[in-house]
Amino acid sequence: MRKIKYIVIHCTSGPALQTTKAIKDYWRNSLGWKQVGYHFIINADGTVENLAPIEAVTNGVKNYNSVSVHICYKGGVGSKDTRTPEQKESILKTIKKVLEELKQHQPIDGIKIRGHRDFSPDQNGNGKVDFFEWIKDCPCFDAKAEYKCLQGAKAANDKSLP
Repeated sequence: MRKIKYIVIHCTSGPALQTTKAIKDYWRNSLGWKQVGYHFIINADGTVENLAPIEAVTNGVKNYNSVSVHICYKGGVGSKDTRTPEQKESILKTIKKVLEELKQHQPIDGIKIRGHRDFSPDQNGNGKVDFFEWIKDCPCFDAKAEYKCLQGAKAANDKSLP
């Protein structure tokens, strides 16, 4: 099992009704990816599709994929948080499930939960990634703040990582 440092939350930035097949076809045909972008994708009704085992490296965040597990909800159109109540519940359950699985292989106190946008560079050097520095709006809400309660003290206090 690889060592995980991040659970990264994403949105598809498209309609919640788009099919997973269409998303996979886009990755394969338009981006040329051989692997999927996320480990889990969450439909509008809250059903969770497992696209890859957490041991697999997927294509969620460039330069961080080997140390990340990726969870995505369908939606996020126009940079708006379009999560349904069912998606919100499923994201939370999926994060908890991933942490439970990881706990069997590594300490989880240092795992950080972040949105894709939190991996944007701090271009003005003020020690934080401001909204105008985001290279993506994904996941269209502040995952870092929303899931802070699921992170251990070590992760919350570590300033060296996004």
